[in-house]
Amino acid sequence: MKSIGILGVGQAGGNIAEIATTLGFQTALINTNQRDGIVNTRVERKYFVPGYNGAGQDRSIGLRAVKENYRELIDFVKGSFKNIRLLLVAFSTDGGTGSGMSPLLIEMLLDHLPGVNVGAIAILPERNVLAGNRINASECIEEISKIESISSVFLVDNDQMRKLNPQSSKHLIYLSSNQQVMEAINNVLRVTNKSSFYGNFDESDLMNILNTRGVTIISSATITDAKTMSDASREIHQSWINSIFCPVESAGVIRAGLIYEGPENMSKLINIPSIFERIGEPLQLFEGTYFSETDPTITTILAGFSFPTRRLLSLEDSLEKNKDRLQNLVIKEQSQRYESKVSWASGLKAKKPDKQAGPVASKFPKNQK
Repeated sequence: MKSIGILGVGQAGGNIAEIATTLGFQTALINTNQRDGIVNTRVERKYFVPGYNGAGQDRSIGLRAVKENYRELIDFVKGSFKNIRLLLVAFSTDGGTGSGMSPLLIEMLLDHLPGVNVGAIAILPERNVLAGNRINASECIEEISKIESISSVFLVDNDQMRKLNPQSSKHLIYLSSNQQVMEAINNVLRVTNKSSFYGNFDESDLMNILNTRGVTIISSATITDAKTMSDASREIHQSWINSIFCPVESAGVIRAGLIYEGPENMSKLINIPSIFERIGEPLQLFEGTYFSETDPTITTILAGFSFPTRRLLSLEDSLEKNKDRLQNLVIKEQSQRYESKVSWASGLKAKKPDKQAGPVASKFPKNQK
């Protein structure tokens, strides 16, 4: 049984939980809209907040759903996961249910799940989303960043997938992002079950990394064509740039994992100072070395980064540039009226006289009586 559980909140979170179920994770989902969650047929444990029919991209509705049903939500989560060490709450930051519910729900779960750390898989929208989605994402990430006891936050960046696959549909972008984040987490869990004479990366090592507060990324680099240590380090750095997570913007990794799998002769190209030259050497580094005949692959787990300011400001810049227009739209919604130019004409609509009932004979002409 895997030591990490996946709780999907909202439609995007439910879709991540669906993929996680196929990979053997314990999963559950929460939604305000039963029609969204019911399509996730592989997820057995589901809680649909009573009295709601979706949040309509309104974060306040998601927040209210937590406040009104927090006891039931906590009991549901407690009953859905057994013997896990880390619970990752998965959600989209730019919607209503996941974005609105998740920050407060995470805070509550931190207080009510003894012995279990709680982190997040938070999906950032593409840069071309509309103003309402940008506002939701900015507010949600700000709230997540203020949770003091939260563990790793994986920021899945749909903009990264768009850059790598510019012609793909939204559906394929979302599906690929969801698949890759769960495969990355599953891959490092897989390694913790391997044995080696040359240094094991075990579950305690992984949990030490993932329990670090801040932003975490996982990436893998194949170094088959590397000839020098610099080549190998360059491939690793490129894997950070091309990962599905928000790009690394600054130095300051706190804890890290480095896992090598492949032929023994290629392991000599690993140079720790060269690998961490750009981001600074971590406070702690946990390594695992596993010799095999597979392609030489180096997987890195980097935890404790600050939230990526430049990436998040890219969502907010458009709001700032259009501040006056957006504020005027809100004012217009509340104040717009149409004033008729022909109100004077209302008196022209003459009323017909009331009909009086009388004898039928009185209706005949006089000469016909």
